[in-house]
Amino acid sequence: MSEGKFICTSCKQCRASSDKDYLFRKGIMSHVGRRYDLQRNGHPLRIVVVGQESGLPKRAEFTERVSLETRYRQTLQVSGLERRFYADDGFPGRNPHMRGTTTALRLLMGVGAGTDRESEFIEPANGRRFHLFDGFALVNRLLCSTGPKDTSTGRPTPTMAHNCERHFSATLSILEPTIVVLQGGKVSAWARSTLPLVKERSPHLYESTLGGNRVVVCAFSHPSARGDQRWGERPDAPYVRDVVEPTIKNALRLN
Repeated sequence: MSEGKFICTSCKQCRASSDKDYLFRKGIMSHVGRRYDLQRNGHPLRIVVVGQESGLPKRAEFTERVSLETRYRQTLQVSGLERRFYADDGFPGRNPHMRGTTTALRLLMGVGAGTDRESEFIEPANGRRFHLFDGFALVNRLLCSTGPKDTSTGRPTPTMAHNCERHFSATLSILEPTIVVLQGGKVSAWARSTLPLVKERSPHLYESTLGGNRVVVCAFSHPSARGDQRWGERPDAPYVRDVVEPTIKNALRLN
């Protein structure tokens, strides 16, 4: 993005690789919380959650050519502060993806899985309190998305995945995360070139390196996956209990 324009040199090639009848949304930047650069017990705690691509939003301003600032407002204000885990007291509820993201962040920041509003605000040892969504970065593996119109279903192409790899790698190099949460099997596969396996700790946890620094990587299903892999509906879902919670607990030990 530059002055509101999307300047990626691969855009035309990516668009041409998509179905001609699909909607193609270009240039959805990352969300980076103002309190992203955290510390836990004196050690850096920089959390990056990685999704596949941005789904189709209900507001036109979030459709394409979404700047860092606009993406920040969409994630913190619209999804975080203007919504609740479940619809409550006149506030709408979050979608399964962001409910799952909320659960992961609660576990990473030590407040435990749950649905209460108050625990979403973190009281740091130094500085003012902040909402969970202001303390992490949400990075999509693809900066563009394509799929059938009027749906949030993504249909990315291998060309898009290949061309966007350099942007994903550059983003992580800038953010220097210490813990990365990968959401979905396809995302986990596409991330391996940037976050190669150095040491496997469990089926869902491995150590990687980025710029010479160790990164702890948690590889989960997507929160809105089907069946027993779905963990974005309830914080007490079996997948949370059996996979997400113990994996994050071990990731924090390694971090």
